[in-house]
Amino acid sequence: MCPAPIPAILNSRGGTAAAAVPILAADDRFELHEVEPAELQDAIRAVVASGARRVLVCGGDGSIASAAAVVVNTGVALAVLPGGTLNHFARDHGIPFDPAEALDTAAGEATRPVDVGFVNGRLFLNTSSVGAYVSFVRIRERLERWLGYRSASAIAALRLLMRLPGHSLAIELEDGIQHYHTALVFIGVGERDLAMPLLGSRVQGGRGGLHALVVSGRAPARILVAPDPR
Repeated sequence: MCPAPIPAILNSRGGTAAAAVPILAADDRFELHEVEPAELQDAIRAVVASGARRVLVCGGDGSIASAAAVVVNTGVALAVLPGGTLNHFARDHGIPFDPAEALDTAAGEATRPVDVGFVNGRLFLNTSSVGAYVSFVRIRERLERWLGYRSASAIAALRLLMRLPGHSLAIELEDGIQHYHTALVFIGVGERDLAMPLLGSRVQGGRGGLHALVVSGRAPARILVAPDPR
């Protein structure tokens, strides 16, 4: 008896959704479900409730994180067809960007666990930030529709350096609680690079767990030098 097809949940608003639809529709190993972003988690809950033990998600890092929040600690395997702009999760975990290769991986027998983090009860797979980086992303996203990714990023960085936010916070570490007044806290899943130009990027083959980087002080120049790693 042939195995049941793997439910494939596709974010219809994703950047590569149009190209992914015919590929998934033609592959009888998968059962395609096109959904709006707001419906993605409900669609995954529905197929898991129906007995699915593996779910494929086609989308970017946001879609994958939303899916992981549903299946975490359930025993249901999450497969990925990269369909976003940057696809950090797929790149960090060696998931092929070629659709045919990614689908072969998704339909294969091999699985492996990955680390995740939680902030205020919300799961994240890559990074979470407080302060300057959050402001940077919001400014960049507003500008990106007119200027493109690189130009929007450069202007957002300049705007941010002119007026940095400040936050007082406490971080509980293995050796006790540390207090900071800072413009930026960056937390990455897995070990992160501390040197430019790869600052904050995942170290391939690095240690597991969470890696927290804290900028000491609020002066704009502090954003441009190495942060305090924890």
